[in-house]
Amino acid sequence: MMSPKLSPGDKSNRGKIDLVVIVGASLLTYFVAGYFDLAERWINWAALGEFYQLDEIIFVLLVFSIGLMWFGRRRYIELQDTLKRNLEIKTKLEMQNADNAKLLLQNRALIKHITQVREAERNHLASELHDVFGQYLAAIDVNASVAIKYKTEDPKLQAILKTIQDSASFLRNVTRSQLRSLKPPGLETVGLSAAIEDLIGQWQMSFPDYEINIAIEVDDQLVDYDTALTIYRSLQEALTNITRHAEASSIHIDLITQNKSAQRNDISLTIRDNGIGFDPNEGMGNGLGLIGIRERVHALNGQFNLHPADPKGTVLALHIPL
Repeated sequence: MMSPKLSPGDKSNRGKIDLVVIVGASLLTYFVAGYFDLAERWINWAALGEFYQLDEIIFVLLVFSIGLMWFGRRRYIELQDTLKRNLEIKTKLEMQNADNAKLLLQNRALIKHITQVREAERNHLASELHDVFGQYLAAIDVNASVAIKYKTEDPKLQAILKTIQDSASFLRNVTRSQLRSLKPPGLETVGLSAAIEDLIGQWQMSFPDYEINIAIEVDDQLVDYDTALTIYRSLQEALTNITRHAEASSIHIDLITQNKSAQRNDISLTIRDNGIGFDPNEGMGNGLGLIGIRERVHALNGQFNLHPADPKGTVLALHIPL
């Protein structure tokens, strides 16, 4: 238990009280010794042990008392030096903690800026794919379809036109898939819930062998765009990692907004698979995708938790205040 911190005035008053107590104890000793003739009693008692020089013991006690005073003074000085060093260390640690907190805030601001720049580049690339590649591929597809309808006696030309049409259709599907990856469809318009359902639906079409259990209870009006985008990208990265590394067959996804109080709400995303899991001692390893998720969540003052599931698999849990 720490003693209360004293002000300079309190320290001065305590010093005066200690001095009064010492003076009072000295006067009391004087009066008690005079009343009971302690000096004469001591001389008579010491005379009985003259053979052992008991009358000289008073000088031994005097030296011993002085030694104790010297010892106490030394310990007091050492204690003061130790206290001074501890205060210096405390001051340095407080300064380092302040610097670390400042660096952490700057790091989070930088991550948020990098995320915004990256999303802006993705949006620009998505616009280019849609406006340029999409339009020209659609034109190629239409022109090939029209050309096929014209009757021609050259079967090789028909085959070439059919190949062009099929290639254009394939590239249009690839472009559409990349657009969904680059820019979440409807995230700003229809909300997070619909965008997540669309993402899972498209993912299931690509990976139909997985069993997915979904629970979504989200108030889209509470979720701002940055938080919604972080949740969307986190789920996107988690599903990619599961298909690449987990060797799982079942996935559980829970997305919930919670009302902690009248002034505080948060959103949580939990993803659990029944795959091979990972070694907790290795953590996230060199997984830049998971590190990116963690930093994006921390930039929003959220919590990131990755741990093995019981009996097997992996659990990824995110909590972000709204």
